[in-house]
Amino acid sequence: MLDVLIIGAGPYGISLAAHAVVEGLSYKLIGYPMDFWKNQMPQNMFIRTPHELVSFSDPQGKYTLQSFSKETGTMIGTPLQRTIFVKYAAWFIQKTGVEYIPDLVSNVTKDGSTYIVTTKMGGVYEAKNVIIATGIQHFTYIPEILTEFPESLVTHTSGYTSFEQFQGKNVAVIGSGQSAWEAAALLYEANAKVELIYRRNKPMFIKPNKSQEKLLQLIGHVFFKLPLFVKTKLWNIASETVPIALFLRPYVEGKVHETSGVTMDSVSEWRSKIRIVLSDGTERIVDHILTATGYKMDIGKLPFLDGDLREDITREENAPRLPKLNKNFESSQKGLFFAGPLSSHSHGPTFRFLLGVDKTAKTIINSLHAPDE
Repeated sequence: MLDVLIIGAGPYGISLAAHAVVEGLSYKLIGYPMDFWKNQMPQNMFIRTPHELVSFSDPQGKYTLQSFSKETGTMIGTPLQRTIFVKYAAWFIQKTGVEYIPDLVSNVTKDGSTYIVTTKMGGVYEAKNVIIATGIQHFTYIPEILTEFPESLVTHTSGYTSFEQFQGKNVAVIGSGQSAWEAAALLYEANAKVELIYRRNKPMFIKPNKSQEKLLQLIGHVFFKLPLFVKTKLWNIASETVPIALFLRPYVEGKVHETSGVTMDSVSEWRSKIRIVLSDGTERIVDHILTATGYKMDIGKLPFLDGDLREDITREENAPRLPKLNKNFESSQKGLFFAGPLSSHSHGPTFRFLLGVDKTAKTIINSLHAPDE
């Protein structure tokens, strides 16, 4: 029986495995390394977090992005190119001796104190502990007014590595955050006729700031113990649209038409196109709507959790779609842990981002050696 099985091979899952290796734990890491970063995101765009703060986590802190840069001669900077980040991940895996199974989990159930994990390729594993570190790919959010339309007319920004297919097409991008501006910039570069449409009166830009990001990282270390009123304030701030990195501004402003301060009153199909009536009374007829409307975390949308196990997980009182976790990121089901965005309500907004990787990996893996409380 395994000490721990890790589901998801992104930055959180890979870092957890690196710690398991050093601790001598028997483990399996199941997933395609960095699949979301390689195959669900545009590759010719950047990471908004300063490069000093995006390293994976190993117990000695040896295999940082800066170490990768020095050893391989790779030039890095802020903003950091996503392709370089993916190459760094492969280097980190090789250096730490992390092994993985390129497969996807199809079912997780519990028999007494043992977790039974089945994969799509037919693998079956028993483990004392399971860590779910699958990121955000299951939680794309499309506004209800758009959900009835086929993918030929409406899609989410997630899943695109290129926008070349929209060359010469009229595309409306709905949203006012980072992903909306990225999509608009890349659509423009792909020679699409693009318009940004959003509710805000004006876009909110922010210059990536190492000090601010370090403060957010520090909050992640203390959030669990904060008074409820402080947590609530931080949750409310985090629920706002993620500000747009300032480096995106010249890629969009003066190039892409923007319509601000409006919402969609109605949407309908029109001669194989899609017609939008906005709250200002104007209308648009476009070939495609691209929604940059973010993600909504919900453990009910995890496709591999057995129904009974899912229902037995205690939820946060004021966030019923999210698991209530203890200080070690463990759910009410002993031995079942959540890493990354699904832990962000219990442990704070830091864990929606790469900034939470180090604390998560150290806390969870160390807790597997700790005596029961």
